[in-house]
Formats: sequence, structure tokens, C-alpha cells
Amino acid sequence: MSVQQEHRYQKLVISQGLVDPDRRLLAEAMFMERGPRHVLTPPKPSASRRQVRIWMRRNAECFESATTLAEAANAALDLPAGAMDDDGHWVWEEALSALE
Repeated sequence: MSVQQEHRYQKLVISQGLVDPDRRLLAEAMFMERGPRHVLTPPKPSASRRQVRIWMRRNAECFESATTLAEAANAALDLPAGAMDDDGHWVWEEALSALE
């Protein structure tokens, strides 16, 4: 028997050994009981500029700096993604205007 024939035979044995578990898994999947599907809720939209402005003006007296006010707004509301990392974002403008 040549090496090529041995390799072919080995591939055949391996593939036949994999067929039976695959059939068993397929049969189990066909007859298994399925539970209720979980419904994914869409992500909550981020807070609007108006909502952030109103919240900041209501709570500005409790904070000493614009940074702490913006961080509190981020914790209380769902601010837009990247708002805290961008120095030129409107959240910082609203925090400064709320403290004036």
C-alpha cells in the first residue's frame, strides 16, 4: 500500500466517523423543543440637546464646574456617543451656559 492510498483511506475513515455524529445532531435538532424567543428591544435613542439643556439648567446649582455637570448629565441621561471625549461637542457648551 502506498502512502497516498494510506492517506486516502485515513481521510475516508475520518469522514465516515464524522457523518454519524452529524446525523445524530441533525436528528436531535429537528425534534428538540424550542422555548419562546427573546425579543430584542431597539436601542434607546440618545438624549436631545433640548433635554440635556433643561436637565443641566435644573441641576446647575449643585455643581461647581462644567466638567462635573457634564459628567452628571452623562450619568443621568443617555448622551450621544463620543460627547464626553470631544472638547467641541455641544454638551460642553450647554454645561458652560448652564453654570453662567
